[in-house]
Amino acid sequence: MKLLPFSVFALATAAGLAGCASRQAAAPSPRPAVEPPVATATTPQKKLSNTPPAKTGIKLPSEVRTRNAMFKLTSYDELPGWQQDDMRASWSAFRNSCEVLQKRDDWRDICAASKTVPPNTRAMRSFFESHFTLLRILHTDSRGDGEVTGYFEPLLEGQAQRDAEFNTPVMGVPRDLYTIDWSRVPKAQRRSVVHVKPEGNLLLLAQPGDAASYPLDLRRFVLDDRDRRLRLRLVGNAGSPTARVDPYYTRAELDALGLPQGINAPVVTWVNDPLALYAMQVQGSGRVRMPDGQILRLQYAEQNGHPFKPLRVTPKAKVVVATRGIGGGNANDAADEFEIEGDAPADTEADAPVLTRGVTVAPRAPAAKPAGNDPLVDELLKGARKPAPGSAKPNPSKPQPKATVAARLSSDPSYVFFKTVPERPHTEGPQGALGVPLTPGRSVAVDPRVTPLGYPVFLSAPAPAGSNISMQRLVFAQDTGGAIRGAVRADYFWGFGNEAGQMARATRHRGQMWVLLPTAEASRLATSKLVTRGVSLGGETENSCLVPDGEFCSEAD
Repeated sequence: MKLLPFSVFALATAAGLAGCASRQAAAPSPRPAVEPPVATATTPQKKLSNTPPAKTGIKLPSEVRTRNAMFKLTSYDELPGWQQDDMRASWSAFRNSCEVLQKRDDWRDICAASKTVPPNTRAMRSFFESHFTLLRILHTDSRGDGEVTGYFEPLLEGQAQRDAEFNTPVMGVPRDLYTIDWSRVPKAQRRSVVHVKPEGNLLLLAQPGDAASYPLDLRRFVLDDRDRRLRLRLVGNAGSPTARVDPYYTRAELDALGLPQGINAPVVTWVNDPLALYAMQVQGSGRVRMPDGQILRLQYAEQNGHPFKPLRVTPKAKVVVATRGIGGGNANDAADEFEIEGDAPADTEADAPVLTRGVTVAPRAPAAKPAGNDPLVDELLKGARKPAPGSAKPNPSKPQPKATVAARLSSDPSYVFFKTVPERPHTEGPQGALGVPLTPGRSVAVDPRVTPLGYPVFLSAPAPAGSNISMQRLVFAQDTGGAIRGAVRADYFWGFGNEAGQMARATRHRGQMWVLLPTAEASRLATSKLVTRGVSLGGETENSCLVPDGEFCSEAD
């Protein structure tokens, strides 16, 4: 589950392309010659792309609102690039979504019908047009553009045992980390002290005076409807005067305790670069190569419950090194290296030619740095970029010591814990929040309060700097991210390895988004509380979700 996005990296989050398996930029497959119309049981002969859903006989509202976004009924003819997108490249991602969504009534027949669609772009496009209603996603103030960023799956070096070099632990979920779903607390008690007791690693409501209970002061917490779980730790003995429930440790507190000794948590593996571990925490997943060549695939397991306030970390572009004068190596064979943006000048050694055995090999041109600044990150880095009065200025051309890096990273209170996942084909991306493998170039991370997870989304954004990859394409909302918040917001998954990282770094644009709803589901909006009928809904009557699903977005009592 990607809860920490890459948008805040200059790799940029949100994100789902450089291929995950091929480690090359995943450009869209060449568009085939125009195919003749195909008539099947699931592909009607009547061309629907010129017919807005509102004119098909189904009464649909032209506009609906939630607390977080506005949605406008739209024709497929209005989609920039809809006719040019090669739908075959998106089909496997669609089938992955169906693995989860086919359990729902409105999706069962759609997913079953998709199995008989011929493998050509025209039939696939007609399938989407005939089964889905198109809604443009807008901000609540009707603005239509938002931030589109990118993320990827990095490669780290690791080993099972700690030594002088590999001394940074990748932590599993602490055994003393407890969670509670605050939405299950009666509304009248959400700003008061309640009593809870542990059941496994869950905290459940208890009666005051219960000898096994702890007092939990909910007034200490911001109750976020995006993530309704509080991450907590128990202090003192149950029922004692000193018993209480505190927020779980921040990153700085975890560092001060001394990982891994300071907490009761397993070590998944040891890596040699704390900055690379931080990068993997922001991405939410990664691969770790062990000394014997085995690859551990790691993904998000849990988070410490503190807000994500990231430093801007970027991957260094790799160079192809020629050896013995005959050809070059594969730059992706090397683990990814990262730097905190602003610490290194433009002409560092990483940007210089590499001289080996008398053969000079020019480095690959790094992707252009994205334009614009991230106000949150800039604010966080103000103090970091300016040395304290009287202190020596660091030499930006040399890597900073691990202790210095750790001190810098402590300004971000969030901390991600990982778990290993079974080996899967190297061409598959990591598992996203939806529970299915991400597809490079066709998976995105979204805010599920706005865009239902698993649903098709049409994205229109400029191509990354220096590439000709079209980002006017059908993608699927299969992941989330800690900084992926808001109406028009997507984090595009580029795949695995350094080249994917460079593409992610160059992805930071303003874009537009449309969501495709099953038509039966969309028709019910006509009688829902989301229909504005020209009147803005306000206050208590507004719903949070376009499509409540009970897990990623639900209406709190």
